[in-house]
Amino acid sequence: MQKNWLSEAKKQLGANNLAAAYDLALGQLSADKSDGDAWGIMALVALEGGNAEKAAELSEKAMAFGCRAMWLRTGYARSLLSLGRHDEARDLAAATNVNDCASPLEADTIGVVLARTGLHEKAVPFFERAVAGDGTYAQYRYNLATSLQFTGQLRAAASQYKSVLNIDPSHHRSRLALVQLEPHDDGALAQIETLFSDYASDMDAALLLGHAAARIWEDRGDHIRSLDWLLKAKKLKSQNIHHDRHWVEGIFAAAKHGSPEQSTAPSQHQSSSAPLFIVGMPRSGTTLIERILSSHDDVCSAGELPDLGLLIKQSGASGGRHILSADTLSAPYDPREVGRQYLRRTKQLAGRSVYMIDKMPFNFFFVRHIIESLPNARIIMVRRDPRDTVFANFRQLFATDFGYYNYAYDLDDCVHFVSHFNALADHWQSVLPPERYQQICYEDMIADQEGESRRLIAFLGLDWQQQCLQFHKNKSPVATASSVQVRSPIHSGSVARWKRYGDYSDQVNAAFAQNGLMMD
Repeated sequence: MQKNWLSEAKKQLGANNLAAAYDLALGQLSADKSDGDAWGIMALVALEGGNAEKAAELSEKAMAFGCRAMWLRTGYARSLLSLGRHDEARDLAAATNVNDCASPLEADTIGVVLARTGLHEKAVPFFERAVAGDGTYAQYRYNLATSLQFTGQLRAAASQYKSVLNIDPSHHRSRLALVQLEPHDDGALAQIETLFSDYASDMDAALLLGHAAARIWEDRGDHIRSLDWLLKAKKLKSQNIHHDRHWVEGIFAAAKHGSPEQSTAPSQHQSSSAPLFIVGMPRSGTTLIERILSSHDDVCSAGELPDLGLLIKQSGASGGRHILSADTLSAPYDPREVGRQYLRRTKQLAGRSVYMIDKMPFNFFFVRHIIESLPNARIIMVRRDPRDTVFANFRQLFATDFGYYNYAYDLDDCVHFVSHFNALADHWQSVLPPERYQQICYEDMIADQEGESRRLIAFLGLDWQQQCLQFHKNKSPVATASSVQVRSPIHSGSVARWKRYGDYSDQVNAAFAQNGLMMD
């Protein structure tokens, strides 16, 4: 029979009465300091109180005293995620049996951990169990829909997004996601435009609804009206964020700090897969290159991993809560230890592949660190016409609360950011050895898919496989904004797209000229 104090402590936690739950656990520990359940309740109190580090410590103590309850397991996994210990959180969640989840919340929590660490296929059964347990909770269905979308189950994803909207018509993130999966008629467009007016003072709702309207007009070929909608969508949000161009200039300058020194130390991980970093601006074709290369039998993809930047920040002991900063990029660090820890954390993801792709786009800031800390690593920099890159980033609603993407709320800020990226990419191209670093242009891949694909496979030292040309048949998950596009064969529809935006195109060209980058 369950202990009365434990039932009451869980009840108090559910009501967010942390002090009461703490007192109950403390009372139990005063009688029995080896009670794992009591230490587990303490861990959850710390977690809900915002102290993830203490929560992880107490969770480990609870498990040492024999607590194996799922409620502790889910709390511990959340703590590990908060601390950036993604590999441990991923391993813990992956080892969980969906049938051991006693509640929809437990199943959903494990699913979220799996999804956030790139294991969307494994996440789907947990989200399905959560929905089966409580189909009236919109967020459970939304979580299921996103993982279905990322695993290529687009019709099932659309069905779940519709269910979310039936439950909660104000779940505008689902409305935007659905626009990207299905065509919308005039009635649906009118509904979105009316909702935009209703939510005009809510900057987050306006952002989502305005992006949805813009996507519909873009799909209909009215590119200028689409941009008009984006400007309306972003207006309120851009007035409430702080985008600091000096900060941008600082991180790009810091990325060039010091000359990359190739490690002369012998690799301690000859049996490990070699990391393959695909880097570049978001929406520049990085996912396309990832899909082409991961179609090869000897290449797997781990998705967009935060591990590298986190390890560099930890090694350099730089201040601040953000991984990407001038301090992190320029601080002294231990390349050998960063490399060792990176390979340890990604070993399970790499499996027996010859190469494991890490497709975190902004790792282009850490190119020097990659060269220095991972002797076997290769880097592919993806570039695209800067004007198309600007419009593609402006059209994208980045799903992050970090300020890294705040440039995307303003066209001129996009130009400023992309101009600095262009200079950094030129720098890496001029100083890095071709056996470690290769550059690929999106337009070249579109024009000569087989020739460019063969060149990249040769760069990796692998034998050519014809299936690399059938990347759209690759069934592995895609957790990026390109999750729908890369399920179709290659096409030229996005080449020179910048020319479609009339006066906005002229504005972008002029802004590049002001930033010292003259366009043809």
